Amino acid sequence: MNTAAVITACIFLLLSLVALIFLFVGKAPFCTGKYRNFYRGSCGVYISGVVLVLIFTLIMKGLPVAYVLISDITITLVFCFTVGLIYFMTRSIVEASSKAVDNDKDTEDKE
Repeated sequence: MNTAAVITACIFLLLSLVALIFLFVGKAPFCTGKYRNFYRGSCGVYISGVVLVLIFTLIMKGLPVAYVLISDITITLVFCFTVGLIYFMTRSIVEASSKAVDNDKDTEDKE
């Protein structure tokens, strides 16, 4: 077993668990909004990917550290992209819906 690869995979697993705990306990705007379940779901997918890499590391004796690093960094970047996409898309949707409501009120007032 490649000890460095196992330690690297465990560090990324710890990082993903800290992110999940933060999403449940944190006070950031995306931790308390109505879209928090989407963030938690994407974090669950992130954890499952990191656990899969850890399982590969434990089963395959000669797995290089480079594979573990590339895999975990890729999974982390996909998680960050997904969270950013959810954040910016929901923000733009909320702005668009508030503008639509304002426009509806303005047209009703003019009539």
